[in-house]
Amino acid sequence: MKMLRDRFWIWGHPKNCFYELGVTDRESDKSYCDGMEYLGAKNIFFVPMDFKVDKEKETALAKNVAELGWSINCAAAHPENVTEIAELKKKYANIRIGIFDDFFNEENKANNYHLYTPEKMAEFREELHRAGLEMWMVLYTKNFSVGMDVVKSFIKEFDGISFWFWERTSHEDIDRNIDIFLELAKEKKKLVGCYLYDFDKSAPTDSEIVLYQLDKYKELIKKNEIEGVILHTNGVIAKGEQYEAVAAARDWMQKNGDEEI
Repeated sequence: MKMLRDRFWIWGHPKNCFYELGVTDRESDKSYCDGMEYLGAKNIFFVPMDFKVDKEKETALAKNVAELGWSINCAAAHPENVTEIAELKKKYANIRIGIFDDFFNEENKANNYHLYTPEKMAEFREELHRAGLEMWMVLYTKNFSVGMDVVKSFIKEFDGISFWFWERTSHEDIDRNIDIFLELAKEKKKLVGCYLYDFDKSAPTDSEIVLYQLDKYKELIKKNEIEGVILHTNGVIAKGEQYEAVAAARDWMQKNGDEEI
């Protein structure tokens, strides 16, 4: 029998990256794997952003992680970045997903949808499928403004979608937009993201809204409407005094994580 924590992922960034970038005011000493263990999840997405990492070394360090996903960057200019993930799968069976982060974000000029066609994404998907991998993308509520026809034309080429609320939001916004997402991606695998820090405001987030999301997503998991939840991120797990939302999410997982589903 699977437990609830088996459905939880960490959106993993290089250790202490947000403090180094001046986004947070507290240092973090947690790696991807440390963050996963601290928050009680079982799976990891590796998302190096613009930091250089040795993908094979990092994957080898995660040999005990249940499932892994690697972000795919700049594949329009460098299609070999897709092949690199496919090649890693030959050595590391726990890699499951290649994911395109910030796919519809206008500020992501090096890797957003303007550089691709649905046909090109289908080619990448087939390459990943041949390696035994799935191809996923990131979608935000703010991306609805791109236009649903455009969003739908690309979504159909992906195996799964991870859905996020970038802006500070309310219970009503969460409920309404989750319903839109579930309908939009009804034929796809689905994960929902939960920010433990408000990057839109560069400020700590409200623990109450985090707990509301976790309670709601738990019920969606139990009803098989979503596959699971992604907690963001090891990079905001503080070295000293913990952010309130991080502590709340950890406590929630300690209380709920071993529930059978």
